[in-house]
Amino acid sequence: MRSPVNEIVLTVLSLVIALVAAVAGLYLFLSRYQYAEVGHDYLVMGYVASCFILFFAVRLWNIPLFVIAILVLGGVQTYSQLKFSWRENYIESAKAGKPFALEEYIDKYPTYEEHVFRILKAPDWVRFNEDCVQPALAASPVKSQCATLESINDTYNLDVKRTMVSHYARMRSTAKQIQAGKLNKRSAYVTCLAAKTCATIPLLPKNVDANKVDPTSRDYIEVRTAFWSLINDKRMSSEVCNLNPLCKSLVAMNAVDPLRLPF
Repeated sequence: MRSPVNEIVLTVLSLVIALVAAVAGLYLFLSRYQYAEVGHDYLVMGYVASCFILFFAVRLWNIPLFVIAILVLGGVQTYSQLKFSWRENYIESAKAGKPFALEEYIDKYPTYEEHVFRILKAPDWVRFNEDCVQPALAASPVKSQCATLESINDTYNLDVKRTMVSHYARMRSTAKQIQAGKLNKRSAYVTCLAAKTCATIPLLPKNVDANKVDPTSRDYIEVRTAFWSLINDKRMSSEVCNLNPLCKSLVAMNAVDPLRLPF
């Protein structure tokens, strides 16, 4: 289609439109870049490339190409904002003191694509937590796919048994470090947890001195029994399981037998 304006005006117009689109779009990217996750860099590159297409679409007065460029720009921006919101919810919830319930068991929080596109076969910790763990801990009905370790693996791509074996090893290591006096300060314990080289274990309340607790008494017996089980037992005991959120939820959903734990 022939342009209704002369070549010089058309060139300036196309350049202005492309620059406005680029500046506006990049501003939206940068304003939320603190919540960027894997894949956002590719979206930025795709957006910039679409701005070049927009320039040529206007310059050549190609209406179909112009429409395609606008749709791509809008699609890229919409999708990037969904990714930003997904990551923002995770980060801000943690800052507000409400971290992801299974944070301690995972290496990384899933990306937006890993959560949405099941064809990627990524570990789906978020849905597993929503469908199985939280309802089980609240003594509410859980979905049928939560009933066995095998169905959990098939549905959510999670080898929960392997996860718990690894986690229990970290729990034992943490308990032994505390027993040996290597983590005698709670600040060191918290730092170790943050680095994920330690795991949360049963401990006496902050204001209770372990040396002053009568070993023959029933004071804090559940916590004490669980702690020494970590020191002495190679496999997880029911006492430790009851104080571990993931294990406790697996028992509640009947995926494992508390008297014959597989980890």
